[in-house]
Amino acid sequence: MREKAENIAARIPNLVLRANKIAESILTGLHSKKKVGPGETFWQFKKYEHGDPAQLIDWRRTAKTNEIFIQERELETVQNITLWRDTSASMHYSSKINIDKKIDRANLIVMALSIILSKTGENISLNGHKQKPLRGKAATDFISDQIYKNIKNSYIDNPNFIDIKNNSHVIIISDFLNPITKIEESLKILANKNIHGCFVHIFDPSEHSLPFKGRVNFNSLEDNSSILIGNVESIKKEYVRKINNHYKKLKDLISSHSWQYISHTTISLPEEAVKNLFLSLNQQNKLNI
Repeated sequence: MREKAENIAARIPNLVLRANKIAESILTGLHSKKKVGPGETFWQFKKYEHGDPAQLIDWRRTAKTNEIFIQERELETVQNITLWRDTSASMHYSSKINIDKKIDRANLIVMALSIILSKTGENISLNGHKQKPLRGKAATDFISDQIYKNIKNSYIDNPNFIDIKNNSHVIIISDFLNPITKIEESLKILANKNIHGCFVHIFDPSEHSLPFKGRVNFNSLEDNSSILIGNVESIKKEYVRKINNHYKKLKDLISSHSWQYISHTTISLPEEAVKNLFLSLNQQNKLNI
């Protein structure tokens, strides 16, 4: 247990470093955009509090007093964005040592996206951890702390729907290997609360192609069951057909509820998933940029 904890702790600085680089590369493209000024989006000032994004500080107003003020956005422009990643056992799979585990890739995406959202001043919550929405550095510190402590969601297979505010935006990251009927139930609950968002489908390349050969013993990560296949090549065609059918049903279901869908394999660059998420949020006017 201690060795496992030390391994996780050793990965965290690298995770945060990678996440910062990804976020910075995406945010760099924003610098040439027109900045929104007072009278367009802001309607009042409030005193700076720990965790508020530094770029919201109004230096002209601050210079007139001994206190620091930030420009407070109108309530309707501050977005409530909830991040949830699947922490179930199947997410801890990687087919090769040089490929990220699905959970590690999910953590990286969550960390990078939270850094971006902290810069744009959104309310961010990490679902399943019983924590109110946070902004700025307070949000990224909380999320990295949860990953560092290897704290699993109290809601592993599904988000905690009760904690998600009505009319908010949700990013759901998972391998979605659970039955389609279960995913459909989740979407219906979210739809009843007028919640929309994006599904980020993470998978290891081997889960799509079944590249193994010969006699293989497959052990389940979810329980202690296992199955011995004498000749993997003999079932490959049927396996690929079934997994593709599952993926198609998943995409059709998500589309029918007007949610966004992003497919991401762990051999792809993580920047691709984060950039696609960023573009999705921006196109739906979910970012204050």
